[in-house]
Amino acid sequence: MAYPPSGIPLNAVPQETRIDYLKSVAGLSFLGLLIAAVTGTLSALFIAPVLSGQAGMLVMVLGSFAVANYLAPRLVFGTQKWLGFLLGAVFQGVAMGYLLLVAFVMGAQAGNPFVFIGGALGLTALTCLGILAYLWSGPQELSMVRAGLSALFLPMLILMGVSFVFPIGGALGIGLAVLFVFVSVAGLLYQANTVLHQMSTDMKIEGAYTIMMGVLILFWNLLSLILRLSSRR
Repeated sequence: MAYPPSGIPLNAVPQETRIDYLKSVAGLSFLGLLIAAVTGTLSALFIAPVLSGQAGMLVMVLGSFAVANYLAPRLVFGTQKWLGFLLGAVFQGVAMGYLLLVAFVMGAQAGNPFVFIGGALGLTALTCLGILAYLWSGPQELSMVRAGLSALFLPMLILMGVSFVFPIGGALGIGLAVLFVFVSVAGLLYQANTVLHQMSTDMKIEGAYTIMMGVLILFWNLLSLILRLSSRR
C-alpha cells in the first residue's frame, strides 16, 4: 500500500496506513539490530582482543557511543538518512563487541558461553513487548519522562562506557547498573511513544533508528546488570 503524501502525522492517517508504516519501521529496526549484532560479533572477535587495554577500550567505547548517539542521529534526521542509519548500527555494534566478549568469557566459565547473552536478549524482548502493549492502549503524553531523559541520558551514556572500562564494584556498581536499566527502559518507552504517536508517515528511517538505538542501549544495560550480579555469586 502506498503511503500518503509525506509529512502527515500518524495520528491523522487511517489505521491501515499507520499499521503499514509501523511494519516498515519494525522491518528496518530489525535490519539495524541485525547489522549491530553482526558488527558486535566481529568486534568481539577481532577488535576487542586487540584493543584490550583500558585506554584503547575507553576510546573505542566512548568514541563509538559518540558516533552512534551524536553524529549518526543528525544524519538520520537530516538528508543523509541511510548513511546515518548504517553508521549508528555499525558503531553501536563496535562498542557492544567488548561487552559481548566479556559475557562470552564469563558464560564459558559458568558452563555455557551464551547463557548471559541469551538471558539479556530474552529480557530485552520481553521488555519491548511490554512497552509496546502499554503504549498501544496507553496515554500519548510522556512529558515527565522526556524531562527526566533530557537530564540523564548523556551522563548515563558516559557512565556506561566509563564504568565498563573501569568497573565499579560492590553495591554501588549494582545500584548504578539498576539505575541504567530503569533509564534505558524509560528512554525506550518515550522513543517508542514518539514513533507510535508523533512521527509522520515519511519518517520510516528515523523511526527505525530511534527504536533500534533504544533497544541496543537497553540490551547493553541489561547484560551489564546480569554480569554484575553473576560476578558476585
